[in-house]
This record gives sequence, structure tokens and C-alpha cells, in this order.
Amino acid sequence: MAKRKEAKDKPKETPEKDPETEKPSEETVEEVTEEKEEEEESPEEKYRRAGKIASQVREEILPQVKVGALALDICETAEARIIELGGGIGFPTNVSLNEVAAHYSSPAEDATVIQDGDIVKVDIGVHIDGYIADTAFTVSFDPELDTLVEASREALNTALLLIRPKTNSKDLGKIIEDTIKGYGYRPIRDLSGHQLDEYILHGAKSLPNIAVPHGSILEEGEAYALETFATTGTGSVHETGQHYIYSLNPTRTPIRSQGARDIVRLVAREFKTLPFSRRYLAKHIPKLSLALGLRELTTKKILRQYSVLADTKGSRVAQTEHTFLVTKDGIEITTK
Repeated sequence: MAKRKEAKDKPKETPEKDPETEKPSEETVEEVTEEKEEEEESPEEKYRRAGKIASQVREEILPQVKVGALALDICETAEARIIELGGGIGFPTNVSLNEVAAHYSSPAEDATVIQDGDIVKVDIGVHIDGYIADTAFTVSFDPELDTLVEASREALNTALLLIRPKTNSKDLGKIIEDTIKGYGYRPIRDLSGHQLDEYILHGAKSLPNIAVPHGSILEEGEAYALETFATTGTGSVHETGQHYIYSLNPTRTPIRSQGARDIVRLVAREFKTLPFSRRYLAKHIPKLSLALGLRELTTKKILRQYSVLADTKGSRVAQTEHTFLVTKDGIEITTK
């Protein structure tokens, strides 16, 4: 809240002046002497702003996803554009190929190139003061996989039509599973959509990709990211052991090395509890200090590391995602 200026003492009497030529004193104009209180932007408006930026970046990045493109270039271009448009990086941009479903964000010297026949998922995150927009799309360079992309997209759109306050997430899981199976594919059962909160990417409630016996009730005013995964594989993902994304777990655990302290200081300032990439740290911390610091921090569980997740070798995965606010009458898709 802005502080109002103190009222000034009444001025001493002065000789009369021509009112048509005399410029009013600033001290006598209320609009000038009193500061107006600045309206605080609501969380809903911050979600909307983040969604607008995410949508714009998604549309700008789409034509850059092509055969011969470097995954690293797509990641860095998307993240730079987010900053240019006034947003913060909600999580590192993911560019996941083929059987890889999630958590692949290019390391600093990544040479991964999109090839003819690949299927490419791009997952983009933006935040405004911790309020997040999460959106993803898939591009296929194999015509035989176009229906896989369509299965994921239709499952998302169909589920979104069902959502109102008091909707049970288990009903969304059933329609997503039925839609994807109707195309002859499988949903990925161990990946799901998620509630969003301030500086929290994965909130307490989840939105499953399959029918489940119990779910969560969606309430008016809540924010969610609904993401649907369709696969030609088993419908389950495993950890590959590759780690390119981390997040800070606030703790009082002692930190020994200078490199580890530098990492925590940088992350706390730039990302708080939001996920960040090893690639970002590599631009600010020397290579050896970074390696030793990450080892110490992950061992002590001060940093959580996210393994790249994939279905079986040779399978193909498609992903589609939007962020929405639950409103009185339905939903507002912030990333549409």
C-alpha cells in the first residue's frame, strides 16, 4: 500500500492574481498531492498473464520444431523468449523425443537433433510471481503416428469439456483412458496432470490419465495443468537415470563445499522452489564446482533431481497439455 503524502500547511495570504492566467499550485490539486493506491494484481490475473506468454511462446516455437533442429536450440530459444515477454521460467523447457515422455531438458552441450520419423514433445513453463502456466504439444515426423498425436489431443479436449466445480478427477481419468484406447493406444498410467499453486508446480491434487477408484474434487478458484499422454508402448514409464532438472528442497542441512553454497544461493534467488536446469547453472558456476556441488546437494537431498522418464525402447509417446482455472461456471483455459 502506498503511503499518502502529508497535507501541507495552509499558505499565507497573497495578493489576488488573474485566475485565467494563474497556473494552479500543485499543492492545491488533490490528484497530484495524494498518491493513489496501486491495485495489487490478483493470483488469477498472474495466472492469465503467465498463460498468455506461454501460449505466445508455444506458437512461436512450433515452426522451429523441424527435422534438423537441435533440441538445445529449441530449449534456449523458448526460455529466452519467456524472459523477453516479461515472464519467469516456470520449469526448464522439455524437448522429449520418441519413447521419452518427460523431463528431458537439454544439457549445456546437447547434440540431440530431430530426425525424420521422430515424434517430438515440447513442454513449456512460465510463471508470474510464482503463478504458473504449463503447456505442451507434440509434432510427428512420421505420418503413421499422426493418430497418436490426435489421440492425446482429443483426450485432453474432451476431458476439459467435463470440468466444473466439484468435478471428481477420477471421471477425467476415465474419459482420457477411454478416448486414447479408442484410437488403439494406451494412456500412460503413472503420469498425470496436477494442481498448481504459488511457486508449486505439482500441487496436492492430481488429474489421472486412467480410470481410478478414487479421485480429488476440483474447487472453484483452483488452478491445474491437465496433460494427456498416449503411447504405443506399455503405458508405463521408467527412470532412465539421466538427470537434467532439479528443484530446491528447503532444509537446514549443513552445506560443506563452496560450490554447493553457490548453487543454493543462485537457485534460491532465481527459482525458489521451482524446477531449474543444470544447463542454467552451467552458465554461472565453473564445471568442477558445479559437478561437486550437485553431488553434495543431491546426496543430502537438498536438491531433488528429476530423472528422464521413458516408455519401452522403440515405443512412441505423444503429449498435449493446457493450464486452466476452475471458475463458477466451468473453466478458463489460460494457455489456449
